[in-house]
Amino acid sequence: MVKENKTISIINQDSGYLMIDIANAFVENGFKVNLVTGRLVQRNKSLHPNVRIINIVKYNRNSTFKRAATWGLATLQLLLLAWFRLRKTHLLIVSNPPTATLLPLVIKNSYSLLIYDVYPDALVEYNIFKKDSYLIKKWQKVNTKIYKEAATILTLNEGMKNRLAKYIFKDNIAVVPIWTDNSFLKPISKENNPFVIEHKLQDKFIIMYSGNLGKTHNIEILISLAEMLKDESSYILIIGGGTQFTKIQSLIKQKELKNIKLLPWQPVEKLPFTLASADIGVVSLGSEASNLSIPSKTFNLMSVGTPILSISEVDSALGKLIEEYKIGQNFKNTDVKNILHFVESLTEDKELRSSYSANSLKASKNFGPNNAFKIVKTCMQNI
Repeated sequence: MVKENKTISIINQDSGYLMIDIANAFVENGFKVNLVTGRLVQRNKSLHPNVRIINIVKYNRNSTFKRAATWGLATLQLLLLAWFRLRKTHLLIVSNPPTATLLPLVIKNSYSLLIYDVYPDALVEYNIFKKDSYLIKKWQKVNTKIYKEAATILTLNEGMKNRLAKYIFKDNIAVVPIWTDNSFLKPISKENNPFVIEHKLQDKFIIMYSGNLGKTHNIEILISLAEMLKDESSYILIIGGGTQFTKIQSLIKQKELKNIKLLPWQPVEKLPFTLASADIGVVSLGSEASNLSIPSKTFNLMSVGTPILSISEVDSALGKLIEEYKIGQNFKNTDVKNILHFVESLTEDKELRSSYSANSLKASKNFGPNNAFKIVKTCMQNI
């Protein structure tokens, strides 16, 4: 049973529909809820009016310096909040900013951890620090203490659970995958899709990447693919923003490519139409993060029934998901010829494309908003 006036504070510097679902689920289970965040992106579901928003600095991913600066400032703000405004609340700490998970070293709150990115492991994988550096060794050492004293530890998949087992017994880690919302995202025919009509893409076979254009995402491979495509109806659409946006823009112009378009981030209300415009959805994950995450866009693409072209390591969690549900194919980032063959096969074989599409839509039903209640239920057993 939930104690009377039990309050939980959810900490996540960059919040969207996942945090909204979690916060709302806590409210429905009798909690008072604070959402501590730098940005809140609302889609079709609004944050429950009883959830109190506490603002911190917004995460800025435009450069390494800005990332580090906004992570550092956010951590300082979180520390002050935990010391003063949030002293009597249970904290659900999401690994964003990464240093938020270190707060338990200097605060007295009870806490749970929701690990979407494994730190400091990710800093080593991305070659930001060496694995034998003092900072990494110290961080890994304190992780053992922090994880041991957490009321609940949750993560996204078995690969990440295995990574976390270096800090805590696996039996103490609960796996709850990311989810999507089939009431917000669903298949839409091209002739009825206002985004497709706006950009005059009704007669195109669209290979789409929608998401962050960071240095760990293999976006340049799409430039190579555009150069190799022979079918004039095949069209690559890239939507997003990040450190590689200008570089991709320059490459398209330099190579005078007519079968590829780069667009900035689109308004969230257009998301159902942008995703549904894709005949193939591209999900790219650098080799460094192959077992550290599955991009949430994967599940959103599944909701609109899109076959998925996955670019990641063969043994990645993403690749295993693609194989398990037979929703597309996974390729290494050097395998451009086979990627081209996959695209061409789906262009020509409508039956194969329909099979992947049906599998994708069916699989999406296994990753619905009920997962938010699984998180809440797991936490309630321990707090």
